[in-house]
Amino acid sequence: MADDISRDIQLLDRDLIAVRRDLHRHPELGYTEVRTSQLVAEHLRKLGLSVRTGVAKTGVIADLEGERPGRTLLLRADMDALPVEERSGHDFPSEMRGVMHACGHDAHVSALLGAATLLAARRDRIAGRVRFLFQPAEELAGGALRMVEEGALEGVDQALGAHVLSPLPFGVVATRTGPFFAGIDTFEVVVVGKAGHGGLPHMSVDPIYAAAQVVTALQSIVSRETKPGEPVVVSVSAISGGNAANVVVERVSLQGTVRWFSQESRAHALDRIQGIAAGVCSALRATCEFRVLGSSPVTANAAAPVDLVVAAARATERAAVTDPGPLTVSEDFSEFTSRVPGCLFTVGAGGPTAAPHHHYAFDLDERAIGLVAEIFTRAALSSLAPE
Repeated sequence: MADDISRDIQLLDRDLIAVRRDLHRHPELGYTEVRTSQLVAEHLRKLGLSVRTGVAKTGVIADLEGERPGRTLLLRADMDALPVEERSGHDFPSEMRGVMHACGHDAHVSALLGAATLLAARRDRIAGRVRFLFQPAEELAGGALRMVEEGALEGVDQALGAHVLSPLPFGVVATRTGPFFAGIDTFEVVVVGKAGHGGLPHMSVDPIYAAAQVVTALQSIVSRETKPGEPVVVSVSAISGGNAANVVVERVSLQGTVRWFSQESRAHALDRIQGIAAGVCSALRATCEFRVLGSSPVTANAAAPVDLVVAAARATERAAVTDPGPLTVSEDFSEFTSRVPGCLFTVGAGGPTAAPHHHYAFDLDERAIGLVAEIFTRAALSSLAPE
């Protein structure tokens, strides 16, 4: 049976989709989410909330005070886009060349604004405080930690976050107690050779050739050095070096990620990336430089917040809850769950034939926006209900 929350979500749905499409047309990379944060802050101020801007450069925090004192629940959405040239084919494509909301963060922002709207109209049902947190630079694996360092978790008792998930169809909510999303380290290997003429290779040291052998050799970390079944992923996803067909360049940069669920696996993978790269480069007369660009821990959900989200999802009467097991994607929401009890949950927004996240044709079932907003709202009202 529909209640007042279900009714109000239906009334808000068109507006939430409009906000998402506006954000989709104007994507912004990590720490440059100026327009997005302005839109968020204006919406929150209209709701009468206390708003703090400029947190971690472009982040926004707003507190909703209930009519009675109590605990503080944090609800979080990430705001940043990706350096992807969109080819989705829909009628509201990105207007920023080479930048796209290819992971659904536009939907996350819209959904959390929807939850803020619903909860602001229900202050009398809240004992405590709801903190709405709009985070920059999730894709850089750094925005959450910067917000923590600037006080975002002060006084917070529990944290909830959501992510749309394109492989799952609408109506499926996936979460679990314990490790859910993998930890991540983003790394760079710079292969250094000796520049020269493309027609005189014996007088140079070709870092492109050496870098290619490094990429191939790194695959042995998982296939030959990791126990079968241990969830470890090593990916090299960016190669940069050279801009002329007849010039042997001096330096080539390889950037990639390691995904892991144990500190032992993490330490082994990072050590072997450095060791393998150095060994291969030495054999080919090159040298290399290795560094870790950013890290986030495993996203591990606590039991009580998971129970809260599961109950809220079921109360919508339009979601089935499933435990998908640990997933080797990563989220810096882990910076919150490693400090306070929390739950990250995912909401289906596609299906088996949908384009994957970070793909140029990524899109989502926009019904997921309202469902995320409704789960946030129901979970908050349950968690902060007056006794």
